[in-house]
Parts: sequence; C-alpha cells; structure tokens
Amino acid sequence: MKTTDSISDLLVAIKNAQLRKKKDLLVPLSNMNSDILRVLKQEGFIAAYDQTTIDGRTKLMITLLYRKDGKPYIHDIKRVSKPSLRKYSGYRRITRQKSDYGITILSTPKGVMSNKEARDSKIGGELLCVVW
Repeated sequence: MKTTDSISDLLVAIKNAQLRKKKDLLVPLSNMNSDILRVLKQEGFIAAYDQTTIDGRTKLMITLLYRKDGKPYIHDIKRVSKPSLRKYSGYRRITRQKSDYGITILSTPKGVMSNKEARDSKIGGELLCVVW
C-alpha cells in the first residue's frame, strides 16, 4: 500500500510502539525518514536505527530508548507541517520546545536538522515535527 505522508506514518509508528513498550520497530525506508531518525538519535531520543532487508524490501529498524522506570524518552511527538498545510519559519521565529527539553525538526535547504542547529546556522525552513 502506497502511503502519502511517510513522516506522519513514522511518527505514529513510534508512538504506537512506545505505547506497547516495544524495543524495536520496522518502518519503510525513505530519505526523509532516515534524516529524521538521524536527528532523533543525535539528540538522544532513540538508541539506534539501521537499514535491514526483509522479504526483498529495505526497511529501517529503530531501537527505542526507555528510562529505568520504563517510561520512554520520547514523551510526545507531533507533526507540525502537513501535506495540506505547510508551515515555515525563519530561524529567529523557531520556538523552543518545553524549555529546550524538546526539539523541533526542520527541513532546511542545508538538510534536515534540529531547531538548535538551525538557529546556530541562522537558517529557517519547514517545521516537520516537535519532539519532547
């Protein structure tokens, strides 16, 4: 089945896996999914991700992080810019999430990055999702 919004599918898959307390999950491979997962790993929200081939299809295997009390590191993850309503922001207007405990993931002309990297690089872009 062809998906029309792979970013939303990725975010929902992560949320559902955390509700079920799963350690690993598989999502379809796409460049955007890989870039978002790279930022999540870089910021410490997931343990790892890697490409794997199952039944001739390449997928991304995500390893989620949980605290000692069993709660996930990702408290919530929400899509901001949608296919029906794109949201863009300049670097000066990118908001901090939960007093900098969370991040906003942006798609910029220099690639997918967190709000911290975007402010440091003085570059804006499309607001993909917020994570805290």
